[in-house]
Amino acid sequence: MTGRRHGLIEIQRSIVVAAAFIAASVAGAQPPTFEVAPAVPGAQLAAPALLAGDGYHVAEPVRVDRYLGSFELHSSYGIFREHGAGMLAIRVRELRAIEELKKVEGSSEFVAALGKSASGTARTLSSLVTDPATTVENIAAGAGTVLGRIGYSIKTGAHSVADAATSGGPADAGRPPPAPNEKEPPAFTGDPLGYNKARREWAKRLDIDPYTSNPVLRPLLDHAASATFAGNFTVSVTVGAVAAPLQYASAFDSTVRDAVWNQPPIDLAKANEAKLLRMGIPSDVIRTFLRNRWFTPTLQTALVSALDKLDGVAGRDTIVRSASTIAGEVPARFLLRSVVLLGHFHHADRPLASIRTRGIVPVARARDGVLVAAVAVDYLYWSEETAAFTSAPELAVPRRILLIDGDASPRAAAELSRGHWTVRRGLRAA
Repeated sequence: MTGRRHGLIEIQRSIVVAAAFIAASVAGAQPPTFEVAPAVPGAQLAAPALLAGDGYHVAEPVRVDRYLGSFELHSSYGIFREHGAGMLAIRVRELRAIEELKKVEGSSEFVAALGKSASGTARTLSSLVTDPATTVENIAAGAGTVLGRIGYSIKTGAHSVADAATSGGPADAGRPPPAPNEKEPPAFTGDPLGYNKARREWAKRLDIDPYTSNPVLRPLLDHAASATFAGNFTVSVTVGAVAAPLQYASAFDSTVRDAVWNQPPIDLAKANEAKLLRMGIPSDVIRTFLRNRWFTPTLQTALVSALDKLDGVAGRDTIVRSASTIAGEVPARFLLRSVVLLGHFHHADRPLASIRTRGIVPVARARDGVLVAAVAVDYLYWSEETAAFTSAPELAVPRRILLIDGDASPRAAAELSRGHWTVRRGLRAA
């Protein structure tokens, strides 16, 4: 009887164990769960000075779209919808320049000078959008598609630029197709008459990019340049030095800014071409890159400068090839910032030996064998794309580092650690 009872107990235990095993197997067969793009406090994505100040504020909370903050910047000059903390920083910095140029356009001297320009009319800021409740810029809608290219390359294992080099495509392929909801930048040509010089003088005085895409600032800068060029309207006596409202880790160092302010686009292009040739970049690859209008003279110069700082690193042509295919300001700046992150790592941490791209994500190998991927995002969460990228077979090496520009969710940080990734936050500073 005792033996029978013991046998029954063992059978029951076996059933319990089997049931638990089956339940665990079923649970393991379920597809993994992922995080959805969150909405977070702006302070998790950007420095406090970017979120509120005199005459502007960012709506809270901030939605994360494809790993970048989708910021709604409310200002006295309208609502700017910007994708990424980097773009937000640029627009906040430009608000003061808009204010100064608005004052300039209100003077009778300016109106008279502008009247002598080729336009023959003195269009002032009154003809532009100035309603604080009006949306003056909205590139966030297209940015999701642009950054989706990163996801696309992750999901499909899109070819690296090295693969593209052997694809047999024509070296003089046309420019990239227009980005959704974004107007392609104009073709900045030579400066035979001095108009571009006047524009650059104003930009230097205002401490801004002369080739800005800001829809409010750009026409104001056009008018100021026209008044100066055609009407002898003096730059220096009108606008005092404009102090930046904040400090922000930038992809543009003083060398790049000085070059952009002091040299016409054609000279910048020649200098950039010479630098790329010295790096060993094929001439046909250089020509295709220089024709991509999304890399304005400023972005073009900044990328070449960032590549130049990766001294001794093989494969820099892969970055140039990828840049040639980019359409849109946000992805152009994403690639630039990612390369800047790698450059800082190269000089401050350990030297890199080679670099390539996966889609538009730069991936490098250090001389000691460590793999380093740079992803200039504001907030990395654990999505299907993140999981696919970090588990890609070609990135499966014993030691690997992921450089991100902003922050990562606790779940993403835990999953990356489980996958033997070391996460390094970027260089952003308030």
